[in-house]
Amino acid sequence: MYFYYSRTSTVLQNSSRQIENFKKHHGYDPKNLFMDKIQGNIPFMERPEAIKLFDMVISIKGEFNTVCVDSLDRLGRSLLDILKTIQIFTDNGINLQSIKEGFSTLLDNGKENPMAKLVVACMGSIGELERNKIKERSAEGVAIAKALGKYQGRKIGSIQSDEQLLERHVTVQKKLLKNMTIREVSKITGCSTATIIKVKKVMINRKLLLF
Repeated sequence: MYFYYSRTSTVLQNSSRQIENFKKHHGYDPKNLFMDKIQGNIPFMERPEAIKLFDMVISIKGEFNTVCVDSLDRLGRSLLDILKTIQIFTDNGINLQSIKEGFSTLLDNGKENPMAKLVVACMGSIGELERNKIKERSAEGVAIAKALGKYQGRKIGSIQSDEQLLERHVTVQKKLLKNMTIREVSKITGCSTATIIKVKKVMINRKLLLF
């Protein structure tokens, strides 16, 4: 089955171009179209319609399912976020097809597409360079701030609240409510086991989960 995901950054932006490209696709069905009006810096697995799409796709067993996007940047603004989403899809046997870039991550037999794997590997190398540059700039900024006597580190109490934790991990909550194991939830959502354990603990404390 084919599913389609569209994202525009604001309600003022028009998604018609993306939808027109989807209509040219041989498997297009408007019932399987999901559209988010949200900023690209919000991770894919934290977007309302993206969560609905993902839950629907993984609920369909025994079929080769494909999620189509107009271009990879619809998945995220950060290359690291895009790579993480691709990995989550691959881990769950979901084929990702990008119209603009012209490739699918999986072959018809469900195995990884060698060419797509090569592209993703190159993207991963670029992503690693990006990650290192961010760390270097951050370290340089801290060093300068310390030299100027302006660096105080993290403010006391500036930790993520339980409410913020639950708001950021709606999909994790849904999976835990389905009695999935922490390892299963981690594989599906891409979240670390440490994060899932924190979410589970909060849910139990708030009596949202029995155990």
